[in-house]
Amino acid sequence: MMRSSLPIFLCAAIALASCSSNSGPARARGDAPPFHTESTAYVRQEKDNWTYVTENSTFHFTQVLGDKGASEPPLLIEESYHNENTSGIEGTRGDATIWGWMIGPRRDRELRWTIHDIGNSGEIRGRFFRMVTWACCDSPSVFSYYSLLSGEKLYVTNSDLLEVRGSGEGPTAMRYVGFGFDSRNNPARGPQLQYGTDREAPQRFSVESSKQHYEPPEVFVSVSGPSQKSLDLSHLPMNFFVILHYPGGVELRIPVEEDTLRPDKAVVPAGYSIHP
Repeated sequence: MMRSSLPIFLCAAIALASCSSNSGPARARGDAPPFHTESTAYVRQEKDNWTYVTENSTFHFTQVLGDKGASEPPLLIEESYHNENTSGIEGTRGDATIWGWMIGPRRDRELRWTIHDIGNSGEIRGRFFRMVTWACCDSPSVFSYYSLLSGEKLYVTNSDLLEVRGSGEGPTAMRYVGFGFDSRNNPARGPQLQYGTDREAPQRFSVESSKQHYEPPEVFVSVSGPSQKSLDLSHLPMNFFVILHYPGGVELRIPVEEDTLRPDKAVVPAGYSIHP
């Protein structure tokens, strides 16, 4: 006979939220009503296994920079993560929903965008929201980068985005390089090299090789000197190399010329290929 679920509800005051109208700090007269969320944990028995479930929700206010560097009206970021771990089974299954709320003049909120994806945790990084799907078995961690301005998914990587600063002021001067394989959402698609801004990533190329997905390359950028994780080209043309360094010493060098990836001019060893 299967045993019933054993819910253990954990009520927590999170940011502006509280689980009881009588708890939490007193509000000054004229303050807007607080926004509420809850976190829950429970254990579920299924045949011979126990599944441990957490449903964690939280709020964050964030000030997003506009294109010219001035702060935009604040966003209220609401995060909700449903994670399950079953005894005897590797990995934690995760499902995430993120809401971006605009705060109105009367301190009410209006939905700007919603993100729903496979993921275990997340964080704000500049003008990105970065969703993390934890590594499991022989699959690396997957980082999905979304625009905080639009909620659009822009980059999928297995490591941090690389940053290159070009000429100009504010966020529009930044360029980003990402390389990754989405082992959870799209396992049939191989790794992709991506290049763009924090508003769009229009340049994407598939990189095929004999390497397995658990052998991802290290990614670097370079002008002519040593390989680096970031570059400052604010007083130079946007000409540099993206370097994919694979285990065993194999390197692919893909030039960026005048702010455009040029895989047609890449140094590609035998057994590797780059295509749109």
